[in-house]
Amino acid sequence: MNENVIALDGPAGSGKSTVARRIAEKIGYNYLDTGAFYRAVTLYLHRLFQGSSNAGTFEDWVKTSEAKNSITDAHILCEFSSGNENRIFLNGEDVSLAIRTPEITREIKHIANQRIYRDFVNKELHSLAKLHKLIMDGRDIGTEVFPDARFKFFLTASSKIRAERRTLQLKEQGIEADQDEIEREIFLRDKSDTEREIAPLYQAKDAILIDTDILSKNSVISKILEILDR
Repeated sequence: MNENVIALDGPAGSGKSTVARRIAEKIGYNYLDTGAFYRAVTLYLHRLFQGSSNAGTFEDWVKTSEAKNSITDAHILCEFSSGNENRIFLNGEDVSLAIRTPEITREIKHIANQRIYRDFVNKELHSLAKLHKLIMDGRDIGTEVFPDARFKFFLTASSKIRAERRTLQLKEQGIEADQDEIEREIFLRDKSDTEREIAPLYQAKDAILIDTDILSKNSVISKILEILDR
């Protein structure tokens, strides 16, 4: 059993990241944004692709031996800071902002769907877990990455509730959003996550299910803390 890891899985928009950060603060763990590692790999490969003479698409190129062999030259470092924000370094460069661009967001799915890149990220996560006490959120933390985690939680919520929350969040940032369109995007993301061949999203048998439809974030956090204290 891995005492250093708490796994928080669930679909997009279920509140995992916010809850994980708050829990980490409460119990003295480090929050680790696992998605940032996939983004860093995507950025690394995308830069190589743009500098190459390949006339095909990025989606096709990442499946080639040229791309797969190059991944060993990507060195990713995560620096934990106050507030449980992660600074991500790629071969010595701080790419914390560069990995959040819309372009990288669009391309990340092509990396997440390839076993070689998932194995690379999982190896990095395991190395960190040997050095730090971590709470991680994702899609397959408790099922594939750390099936031996002592505590596993699966947060879920209906697509309607998740769309409402996301729309409100965007409006608070001064961004107009179409709630129906956001719900459609969430539905498609869920379909992709649950039906993908490699590391699909599902609840681990020993994970504790928490439906956040009728629970506030504070209620979810209190419930998890109560379980951790047992």
